[in-house]
Amino acid sequence: MTVERFFLEHFRDEAMYQELYNSPLFPLVRELQFKFGLKVIRNVAGAWLLGHSNGIAVGKVFIKTIDDKPTYCFRTPFYTKERGNSREDKETIRSGKISSLVATLSRCKIIPAALDMETRKAKQVGTAQEILKKSLGESRKVGEFTADETHALLLMALGRNPNSEWVKVDQNKCQSVLDKYEEADRVRKVKVEEAERMFFNPYWMIGVDEFGDYLIGKYKLHKSVDGVLGCQAVQSFSRYRSYEQVPELIPLMTMVKVAHENHGRNCGVLPVTDAYDASLDSVFFYNTSATHYDHVWMVTPCST
Repeated sequence: MTVERFFLEHFRDEAMYQELYNSPLFPLVRELQFKFGLKVIRNVAGAWLLGHSNGIAVGKVFIKTIDDKPTYCFRTPFYTKERGNSREDKETIRSGKISSLVATLSRCKIIPAALDMETRKAKQVGTAQEILKKSLGESRKVGEFTADETHALLLMALGRNPNSEWVKVDQNKCQSVLDKYEEADRVRKVKVEEAERMFFNPYWMIGVDEFGDYLIGKYKLHKSVDGVLGCQAVQSFSRYRSYEQVPELIPLMTMVKVAHENHGRNCGVLPVTDAYDASLDSVFFYNTSATHYDHVWMVTPCST
């Protein structure tokens, strides 16, 4: 048994491995690694946070004394029992025996698969798409004519003269509305072009959790023959202690740090905001506050 077996590639620490090895939780961690391939990410207040090899956290293990007996516990937000006294209780599977706990985790399919977790994270790029499109301007067409004006315009379109007693059609208003509609068409075209440029070519997805760890991968969107939108992994997620462990990202992330260091709320070097930064050609977004399992995100096109 070695540190490589139990820890993620960028999180191997001999001192932490010895702490784990000497812990009463080591037998449980060993079984979860053997059964589900889970890796240790870090120690969180006496509990061990575990995740898949792609670095996505799925739960944590700890020991709790219940009725004066030590009880093994696995807590995850990705499975909720129907009954429980609290959210923690509903999210926690317990047993006095490791074998029983592992059997329950397996039988009830409590631990989500690595690919499912990756897909769940990657699909959040949909939020980035909406933010990018919104930043490019309004493309909706809003009806601005009264019913009488519309009636008159329909008659004119069909080569018939409107009744002179009806509201006359103001040509200046027609030109103004036409200009607005043509601008909406232009903006809609730009939105399509920009979305294709940014998301249908390889782009970086960079997430930061509450620990300041980085989840980094390359993806691109594609449409199937029947028009269904999908997300393809160019380089699957990996977890890093710092973006500097990905040399290709250092220049861009340094600029992000300088540009947003006084933003007010930051997670790692990323601003906690929903916005498109045109100067960095990057979309920043978050669906919830950064936690053990949730991230603040940045999406940006790959340079190559």
